[in-house]
Amino acid sequence: MTEKQLKLQIVFKYVFFALFLFFTIDSVSSNGWGFFSYLFALFATKDFVNGTRLAQAYYNIKKSKR
Repeated sequence: MTEKQLKLQIVFKYVFFALFLFFTIDSVSSNGWGFFSYLFALFATKDFVNGTRLAQAYYNIKKSKR
């Protein structure tokens, strides 16, 4: 995986995190905490954690190249 691909993957993870967070907030405000609210929150959490781990790996790789 190239550096550019890794950066793009990190950006997409955070974009999907924001999108699922928006869906969670919208779903909770209109219907309360239902099945889809929990599902959207789970997906948002997964994308945030994966994006953070990828960003951490990216910075560790950049640091080791110096």
